[in-house]
Parts: sequence; C-alpha cells; structure tokens
Amino acid sequence: MDPLKAAAATAVCLVLFWLAFRLTRRLVDMAIAGGYAEERRRLAEEEAQAALDAVPQASAICATPASLGANGDPPSASAIGIVQGAPAK
Repeated sequence: MDPLKAAAATAVCLVLFWLAFRLTRRLVDMAIAGGYAEERRRLAEEEAQAALDAVPQASAICATPASLGANGDPPSASAIGIVQGAPAK
C-alpha cells in the first residue's frame, strides 16, 4: 500500500475516532446532567410534601363548641372538662 494512502486513512480514522469520542462524551455529560436535574426535582417534591405534612390541618386546630360537645353534653361543660382534664359534670 502507498504510504501516502496509509497516512490519509490513518488521519481519517483518527478524525472519526475523535468525533465519536466527543459525541460519546457529550451524551454522557447530558445523561449526568439529567440525573442531577431529576435528583433536584425529586428533592424539591419531597421537601414540598414534608412542608405540607408539617402544616397542621385547620380542622385539627380549630375546636368549636359543637365539635367538643358532640357526645350530647352541653358544650360548655364538656369543653371545660376536656380542656382542664376534669370529668364533665
């Protein structure tokens, strides 16, 4: 084989290898960046869910006389008994 043709074929192969290497490197970098973005999104969702779980529900902190006296006792007597820990009269 002619040495000039061999050198040209080697140069073409090196250029193709270099292009394939760069393409592979970019694809790997994109996959890693996508993984980081997915992790950040998942952590943000978990933090949002934890924040929602940490906020007490309005029905749990808002006791009305009707909800305290739901067992048939007058609201004032049962509410005082529940709050003070004494038995209702």
